[in-house]
Amino acid sequence: MKKVLMIALEFAPCRSAGVQRTLRFSEYLKVHGWQPFIVTATENIYDRLDNTLQVTPEVAKHVVQAKCEDASKKFALKGRYFQWMTLPDRYWPWYFDAVKQASKIVEQEKPDAIWSTYPVLTAHLIAFKLKKKYHIPWVADFRDPLQCRYDKSAQRYAWFKKWIEKKVVKHASKVVFTSGRAADLYRELYPQESPDKFVTIENGFYLPEKSLEKGDDHVVIPICKSKKFQLLYSGSLYANGRSPEPLFKALSQLKKQNIIAADNFILTFRPGKSTAFSALLSALDINDLVQFLPAISFEGSVREMQKASATVLIQDEIFHRQIPGKLYDYICVKKPILALTPTNSATADVIKRIAFGVTANSEKEIIEALLYLIQTDIDCSEDICQYSRESKTAELAQLFKGLSSNQ
Repeated sequence: MKKVLMIALEFAPCRSAGVQRTLRFSEYLKVHGWQPFIVTATENIYDRLDNTLQVTPEVAKHVVQAKCEDASKKFALKGRYFQWMTLPDRYWPWYFDAVKQASKIVEQEKPDAIWSTYPVLTAHLIAFKLKKKYHIPWVADFRDPLQCRYDKSAQRYAWFKKWIEKKVVKHASKVVFTSGRAADLYRELYPQESPDKFVTIENGFYLPEKSLEKGDDHVVIPICKSKKFQLLYSGSLYANGRSPEPLFKALSQLKKQNIIAADNFILTFRPGKSTAFSALLSALDINDLVQFLPAISFEGSVREMQKASATVLIQDEIFHRQIPGKLYDYICVKKPILALTPTNSATADVIKRIAFGVTANSEKEIIEALLYLIQTDIDCSEDICQYSRESKTAELAQLFKGLSSNQ
């Protein structure tokens, strides 16, 4: 049995979309001949917890929680702090105990590979330190490009983060992204590196068995009557990159044409708050077609997707190289998917491979797509095994195998 040391700030029971990648890798790697040892952070830094995310006893006995603090809170004065205090990210205090705990594991277990993952650069800095000290093959899981690579509003201190990125790319054995378009970007940014250094391992779906059996004890999931079409958006919304305004305008037009109404259609956002959109919804006269519901557990969200008529995700131009992890959850439940994204995007690349997926971008395209979803009995029976977390773990294990065999 080979061994791998995994460095990840977010791990169960943290409620975050990124947790699933690390958690499922840690569960499935042993099936493929790799015993994972996980160094994560103490739970005090997690803003939200999902206690339905259970770590199996076999994985749990190999998890170490290194002491961590949120620098934006620990070093704030009357709630205020300088941004430079949170570089490269607000969890940098984790570095010190994480290196200490990880070094103990390396010296005791002698792992064959190190794997570190975003969404914080500190994880990569920890792995970089271990790579320099112990000369172990290192896989840096970037997932997506650094925010400063695609977001013009995130340029402050971008030079510093790019400097760290450069060190990571130079010293890592492999650099992993969740889309081919993201990997291609880094091949362009670092032409001096071998193209095969940049690898794509997409996210995937995980279907909890009990999600089919029972609901949360304290959460009631609204079930639409059979005559009402429910379009479900399960995930976060924000103005820059995931704006629902074009979708709202399309609904307004369909309502004016008497094609949809409150008695036959509902758009559900979970989690979400109506306050940010109340004026727009009123102006478009679609308050009765849209509902915003509070957050629920991962298992609860899967059950809700299973009961919806169709699912929708929003991935605007700014994220054209990225694929939201939620897409794979949508694939898992085998319900029609409406992806509001440019045709020339990483998300559209996946949708094109799925028989029950539809893409749209402009208001006109969204109207046509909605009509298609509402009026068509779509076949969702295709084999989706290639999109599972287990199949993606097999790809990661194969990557580790190639590195360890070259030692």
